[in-house]
Amino acid sequence: MKIYKLLYLPILSVLVFSCTKKDDVPISLIEEMKVREVGEKYALELLRTLKQNLMKAMNNGGPYNAVEFCSTKAQYLTKLVEQKIDHGVKLKRTSFKYRNPLNKPDKYEAEALKIFEKYYKEYGQLRPYYIQKVREQDGQYYYRYYKPLVVKPLCLICHGDPEKMDPQLYQKIKEKYPEDKAIGYKEGDFRGVVRVSIPVKVINRL
Repeated sequence: MKIYKLLYLPILSVLVFSCTKKDDVPISLIEEMKVREVGEKYALELLRTLKQNLMKAMNNGGPYNAVEFCSTKAQYLTKLVEQKIDHGVKLKRTSFKYRNPLNKPDKYEAEALKIFEKYYKEYGQLRPYYIQKVREQDGQYYYRYYKPLVVKPLCLICHGDPEKMDPQLYQKIKEKYPEDKAIGYKEGDFRGVVRVSIPVKVINRL
């Protein structure tokens, strides 16, 4: 009975939380489990790298230095993590309320964001992941793994209610990002996702 439960629960979790068909390309349960394992690993690696460097910037110059870090280093560090991973894996953070225009969602990312938002509204919590299989601009098929991001108290310093923010800090943000959308959040809000694009050949080798 215990063995049955251990086997049943992971499979049930996959069936409940997955939505794994895109462009009429079905994904098997085995594929999905592999993509989930690889995608979660690389999403966490990117988040750890960004958080460590953001905290260093905060400690060395407070929120003003953090804004400078995000505008000049976040994309660079994302590319460094991609290079470290190699295998053709591509990483991105995206949201409908993006701050950097480079993080604007494409059509597949927009679809994923809508699914997270819908689930959050219906159940009051975020689904743990979402997976697609899509043909990208290079003509190759990729699995896309999406990990949701939640607004933490520290995030509100630069992403909270503008009326409660340091006026000078808010002005600096507006100068760096004239078309900023990433504002007005509350703790616990759905912020966006980390997207991990994994070439099909990487999963097939596992």
